[in-house]
Amino acid sequence: MKPRTPFRTFGYALAAAIVVGLCVFRALGGAAGLQRMAIERTLEPKHESLFGDGRLHVFTLGTGSPQPGSGRMPAANAIIAGKELLIIDAGEGVSRTMGDLSLPLDRITAVFITHWHSDHFSGLGELLNASWNMRRGHPLNVYGPAGVDRVISGLSLVYADDIGYRSSGNVEKLDPAHALGTPVEVDPAQSGSAIVFDRDGVVVRAFRVDHGHVKPAFGYRIDYNGRCVTFSGDTVATSLVAKAAAGCDALVHEVINAKMIRSAAAVLRETGNPEMAARAERLIDYHADTIATARVAAEAGVRTLILTHLIPWSRSRFFGLLYTSGMSEEFAGTIIVSDDGQRFDI
Repeated sequence: MKPRTPFRTFGYALAAAIVVGLCVFRALGGAAGLQRMAIERTLEPKHESLFGDGRLHVFTLGTGSPQPGSGRMPAANAIIAGKELLIIDAGEGVSRTMGDLSLPLDRITAVFITHWHSDHFSGLGELLNASWNMRRGHPLNVYGPAGVDRVISGLSLVYADDIGYRSSGNVEKLDPAHALGTPVEVDPAQSGSAIVFDRDGVVVRAFRVDHGHVKPAFGYRIDYNGRCVTFSGDTVATSLVAKAAAGCDALVHEVINAKMIRSAAAVLRETGNPEMAARAERLIDYHADTIATARVAAEAGVRTLILTHLIPWSRSRFFGLLYTSGMSEEFAGTIIVSDDGQRFDI
């Protein structure tokens, strides 16, 4: 008897797999059965057990910057606390990422924008519209700095035709009263904070941060059931954030690796790109360096520091180690380089 060749062995395995697959396909009722399973899975409540379990659940939906080609979506976060589903910033693609994670868009109860850089709100219209399309039947407040009313007013013009079609057509008949959101201007004291949301034990405080020429810019702190997480928004490393995050379980902080930026700027100058080099260096003036951010986390006394809005970034698997080099010497807690779609349970 001739020994089996690797090719023949593979052929037998493939044939067996096909037979098993056909048996399973028939057992499930063929194409109609598979379709039914897919529909049933779509209709299953997702993350239902997280609502009201007494913990804070943080999803980093977008961890990138305006830098194109970084492999990361722009700034966006979701928090499940009690019965609330809160959104902190709404960069491009936020609703798509929520859909990929099976987060229930129709259950969003409030949106908080940190500042009016486009990468922090370019997905806001999409988010409001998608949550409405998914049968959100309750009002939705959009909290943000001065200008939030202008943004919502602009979105009402952009989506006017869509809202008309979906609310008066023969198929959808959605309530136009919930198509967008209600603007709520946030204005905490210059060096303090203000409660902007307080419902069912979930408290959100807004506080001012220093984002250079971008004024005003805010961070947000969420407290629930003895647990706490703070989002810095875009800012330089400052005691304003440390004060706001004092005693929190986790701090989600934007970061820039100034050492890497300066090295990249030197290369740009050497290769005849002085304008790009100068632009890269200017980023350092209004973003938080990694080492200084570690000091802020230590001053705040948080247990976990979650890094987001990463500048610069590379898809290299070893880049994270280089990026955070030296941070553990300033902060003894856990340091996490976050990624899109991650979940943190607090």
